[in-house]
Amino acid sequence: MIKWMKEHTLVSLLLCVFLVVVIAGAVMYGLFGGYNNSLDAPAEKTFEVHFVESGDLEEQLQTLCEDEFGKQGLSFTKKEVLLEVDTSTLVSGYDKVLTYTFAESTSSETLQKAADAVNEAVRGQDDLLAADSFASMHVLESKRFYEPAWRGAIALAVAAVVALAYVCIRYGMSCGIAGFAVCVHDMLFTAAIFAVTRFPVYAMAPVLYAGAAGFMSALLWVFLCNRLRPALKEGEGRTSEEIIREVVKDSKKAVIFAAIPFAAAIAVLGIAAFGGATFLILPMLVSVLVPVYSVLFLAPEIAIPIRAAFDRRREKASAKKKYVGKKKAQETEE
Repeated sequence: MIKWMKEHTLVSLLLCVFLVVVIAGAVMYGLFGGYNNSLDAPAEKTFEVHFVESGDLEEQLQTLCEDEFGKQGLSFTKKEVLLEVDTSTLVSGYDKVLTYTFAESTSSETLQKAADAVNEAVRGQDDLLAADSFASMHVLESKRFYEPAWRGAIALAVAAVVALAYVCIRYGMSCGIAGFAVCVHDMLFTAAIFAVTRFPVYAMAPVLYAGAAGFMSALLWVFLCNRLRPALKEGEGRTSEEIIREVVKDSKKAVIFAAIPFAAAIAVLGIAAFGGATFLILPMLVSVLVPVYSVLFLAPEIAIPIRAAFDRRREKASAKKKYVGKKKAQETEE
C-alpha cells in the first residue's frame, strides 16, 4: 500500500483530501444534527385580529387579546400591527391586522378558544363590532425542501448513470469505471463541503447539490473521453499513460470553458432571483467547481492504472492467440 502511494503521489494526495473532508463532514453532520438549515422558515402559529383603525381601537383590541391570553395561559413571542394588503391588487387600505406569534408547540385548541372568546367579546361591544373586528388563528408550517431535493437529486443521479453507461459502451470499461468513481467522489465531496463549512442552506438542499455535482462530473468526463478516444486509437508506440496525460494537459482549458456556461447560468439566475431563491441557486456553483477539479486531476489518475491493466490483459490474450505450441511449430518446420 505504501509503495503504491509513493508511486501515485497525486492520486494519493487527492484521496487523502477527500477522506479528510468527508470524515469531517460526517462528524459535523452528526454533531449538529444535520446541515445548517437556518434559511428555513420556522414553524409557528399566529393569532390575528383584523380591524378598521378608529380612535383607540387598536389599544382596546390589544388589551382584550392579551387579557384572554392570560386567562388561557398563553404567551406570545412577537406582536406587530400591520396594514392589511389586498391580495388581488397588492394595495394596502385602511384595514389593519394585529398579529401575535406563538411557538409551534402552542396548543391549537387553546388558541382557537382564545379566538372564539375575543370574537364573542367583540360582538358585545358596539364600537368594536362597527369596526368589522374579528379574530382568527393560523398554523404556519415550516416549508421543508426534503421531497423536491430528493427528487431532483435522484433525477440527476439517474442521468449521471445513463451518461456513465454510455461512457462504458463507447469509450471502454476503464473510462466507465473512472467516471463512476469520480461521480461518487464528487457527490460525497460536495455534500461534505456544506456540512464542514456550515454554510446556511435550505433543508436537504445539499442532497440536490450533490446530485448536480455527479451529473456535471459525468458530462465533463464524457467531454474529456471524447478527446481521449481518437488519441488512444492513433497512439501506437506510446503507452496509454503517456497519451492520457498529454490529452488531459491539452484539454484543461477546453474543460474549463465547457463548464463556464453552466457556472454563468447559475450565477445569473442566482443574482436575478428574488428572496430565498437566490440562496437556493448560488450554492450550486460548488456543483460545477468540484467536477472541474476532479475531472482534470482525479479522473485521469484513476483511469491510467485501470487502462494499463486492461492493456496488459489484452496483450496476454493476444500472445496466447499467436502461440501455436512447440510440437506444432516443429511439424510446421518439417
